[in-house]
Amino acid sequence: MAKPDVVLLTSMAAFIINTRQTTVGEIADVFDLSLTNTVDALKTLMLTEVESRPGFYFIEIAVDTEDDDDDSDLVFARDNWVTYTPTKYDDPLVYLTLGEAAVSIGMIDQVLKLLHPGSDAAESLRTVREKIRSATGGTVGAEPPVPDSSQDVLDCTWQALRESRRLTFDYHGPGGLTEKVTTRTVIPCAVLSETDGYLAALQDKTELRWFRLDRMSNASVGEAVSSTEANRARRTLKKNSDPKPIDGFAVTFTVKTGAAWFAESTPGAHVTSHGDRLDITVRAVSTTWVRESALKIGTDLLDINPPEVRQAVAEQARAMLEVQ
Repeated sequence: MAKPDVVLLTSMAAFIINTRQTTVGEIADVFDLSLTNTVDALKTLMLTEVESRPGFYFIEIAVDTEDDDDDSDLVFARDNWVTYTPTKYDDPLVYLTLGEAAVSIGMIDQVLKLLHPGSDAAESLRTVREKIRSATGGTVGAEPPVPDSSQDVLDCTWQALRESRRLTFDYHGPGGLTEKVTTRTVIPCAVLSETDGYLAALQDKTELRWFRLDRMSNASVGEAVSSTEANRARRTLKKNSDPKPIDGFAVTFTVKTGAAWFAESTPGAHVTSHGDRLDITVRAVSTTWVRESALKIGTDLLDINPPEVRQAVAEQARAMLEVQ
């Protein structure tokens, strides 16, 4: 590591403390690092002491390495155990201002956007985040970021990336009066951010496309990708790393509970239950799409928000009635 990466070191320390015992290889896999960079980070952590706060503390990390031939250095291997040893400074009181707590949570949230939500690293970060939030009395950092796509789509996407396999999914885009649904089979390259919403993938072997996660549904993992295709995908992504901006706008349908099917059939829908009614929030591509969705829901529809979208839909409907 050329210089310490504070976010990486904080995440790695949280992972080691929560697992209590892991290996150099597991840390490298979780944080997608080479063995050399993992060892450099571990050495930095093992030598780190914090004296600038009233609660002076250090993290006691032990690695079962062996000395080299002249006893001048340590020899690390992937299967070396890394053990966190609690001391009298365990779980120290770290004095943060509200501003420092907000910045810390903001940094953690940025890392969480790029991690698989079910990973050990994400779970460790959420634990640290909650401790900081609780210490402020809940005044900072209400909730961690929520992915803008269904969990099954994200699970399939991450599996395809991990195993170098093709990914097939239905893609919902604007088309005519409603939406156009097409089936795509791609070579996934990277998830830009689960919460900000893009998958970079190769379509037709050479064309790099950006797909919005909240427009993907019915995802499935396909056949393995050859090493030649995988290398081509990485090179293409490196040359074209800028995604398209997210378009559309958020709209909330308030419906009776019988319209839960609408959320289940709409990619990226977020549902809030209020007992006898549901708030279904989606990202709409046009007022026309909102109107057509309202017609699909039918008499189970109770309200549409924001008010300006409701008004635009009503004006469209009145115009159509006048033509009739």
